[in-house]
Amino acid sequence: MDILLKTNQSTPHYAFADLVDMYSSPVYKFCRSLTYSKEDADDLFQETFLSAFEQLPKLSASDDPQGFLFSTALYQWKSWKRKYARRNRIAPVEPLNETVSSDVSMEDGFILQEETRMVKGLVEVLPEKFKIPIILYYTVEMSVTDIALTLKLPIGTVKSRLFKARKLIEKGLITSGYGK
Repeated sequence: MDILLKTNQSTPHYAFADLVDMYSSPVYKFCRSLTYSKEDADDLFQETFLSAFEQLPKLSASDDPQGFLFSTALYQWKSWKRKYARRNRIAPVEPLNETVSSDVSMEDGFILQEETRMVKGLVEVLPEKFKIPIILYYTVEMSVTDIALTLKLPIGTVKSRLFKARKLIEKGLITSGYGK
C-alpha cells in the first residue's frame, strides 16, 4: 500500500486515510492503555488523529509515521491530563475491566483478574518516564528501537527504563504479597 501522496511541492506527504488504516489499531491500544477508560480512550484517539491531520503537511516521507502518531497521542494525553485533572479528582474514571476467558475455572479466573488489576494499578502509579515505555512495549508491542524513536530517547535509556519499571512492578507485587 502506497501511503505517500505526490504534491506539487518538492517532498511527498502521507495520505491521511492510509495513516488511519495502517495505525489506528496500535494507536487505539496505546490510548486505551494510557487512559484505562473506553470513553477517554475514544476521545484521546479522536484528538490524536485530528491533531495528526492538522500537522499532516509537516510529516514528510523521511519521517516515521508510527512514531509521529504515538508522539502526538502522548502529547495529547499529557495535555488532556492537565486539562482534566480537576474533573478526575471530582469524578474518578473506572479502571479498564478485563473479562476472563470461559476456559479458565472461576477461581483461577478471579485470581487472574486480581493479578491483572494489581499490575495495571502498579503501572498506573509509575512515574511517566517508566510508565510510557512499559505501555508501548507490552501493550502496543513496539520494539525498543521504535520506542526510542517515538520518545526521542537513546535505545539504552529505553532499555534502562523498561528494566527499572519491571523492577518497580515486581517490588510492588512482592509488597502486596505476590511472588513469595
